[in-house]
Amino acid sequence: MRKYQFAFLLSAFLLLLAACASGGSADVSEQELLLETDFSEVGSWPEKLDVATGTAVQLTDDGYELSSNSASYVWSFTEAEYEDVVLETAVDQLSTARNNAYGLVCRATGGETRNGYYFLISGDGFVSIRRVERGLSSPIVDWTPHNAVRQGERGNQLRAVCAGEYLALYVNNQLVAEGEDGRFAEGVVGFAASGSEDGSVQVTFENFAVRAATITRR
Repeated sequence: MRKYQFAFLLSAFLLLLAACASGGSADVSEQELLLETDFSEVGSWPEKLDVATGTAVQLTDDGYELSSNSASYVWSFTEAEYEDVVLETAVDQLSTARNNAYGLVCRATGGETRNGYYFLISGDGFVSIRRVERGLSSPIVDWTPHNAVRQGERGNQLRAVCAGEYLALYVNNQLVAEGEDGRFAEGVVGFAASGSEDGSVQVTFENFAVRAATITRR
């Protein structure tokens, strides 16, 4: 297998932010803040250890840690469902192996199917946007190297746009991938990570924000 895989200073009355998708093929306006966390509250996010799959999700002093000892994905999602949103997080890779995948997910389903849109980077500098449906991962933007990704045991700022059928991934404030897909209109949001045959993955998400989004021009 190849790969599947901030501080927030915002007003409670946030109405309209600058377009986050400037430079892409669509203009997307960020609106009200729907969710914000730095994972400091005990019990605020689910924790799980699965010995059979070698995966773990846990709250730590540094944030929200996802790990997998194999090519099996590990996920964590909100309970609330959203439609058009912009997701943002800062993530640190702690593991040494670089052939992996991790990032943000929007419009995911509950249960074990984990359908949804996956906005992923890898420790060796690749990016991808994927649609996962019925256990199959299809590329909307296939794995492509991009120098915006800080490789290895380093931190990256990720922003994922899900607005209408428009999907975009930003890494460290650079647009690295964009595409369109109309399969999923709403769902839960969160995180995903996967290792590979080359080794395990361990990443910590330091914070997370969800903002409403509107396409103002196509």
